[in-house]
Amino acid sequence: MSQVRGSNKRFLSDTPEELKGWGGRSSGDDCSDEEADCGFPLRSINPGHNSVLVVDDDPDQAKMLENIIRKAGYHVMSSTSPAEALGMVAEKQFSVIVSDYKMPEMNGFEFLQALRGLDANWSTADIPVIMLTACGDDLEFAALERGADMFCEKYRADSLLVKQIRFLLEM
Repeated sequence: MSQVRGSNKRFLSDTPEELKGWGGRSSGDDCSDEEADCGFPLRSINPGHNSVLVVDDDPDQAKMLENIIRKAGYHVMSSTSPAEALGMVAEKQFSVIVSDYKMPEMNGFEFLQALRGLDANWSTADIPVIMLTACGDDLEFAALERGADMFCEKYRADSLLVKQIRFLLEM
């Protein structure tokens, strides 16, 4: 199944065979230390400049997700506040956003709606979003219908999340 950015076609997280072989970046794709220290100067979905924003109200969970993603070779920033994350998206350029669903300030659907409506000098409508939840897959179809590109249950994040990120960046 292929996806065209902005279309209603979405991927399901329960098809790992489509994701097989999509791991972290190769060593030839590393960014310079100077580039990593100053943030993310380019919004690009090419593997040389991959940057991921993690949004989760639980600081421990956010740190764990950061570690999983960073270990695969990606540049990662995180926020425990959806409102703060929206500000970060307006300031920096991210290739993928990983957002928790259940957050007190605004839930993942509200965050996604606000993200897609940001008024910026580049469109946030094309940033792939992976929705995370600990609530189970009863939210999967709702997340995909509301504009998430992929869905991942938190208990599967260590084995599936990096594959999903890689898959979204390589399409």
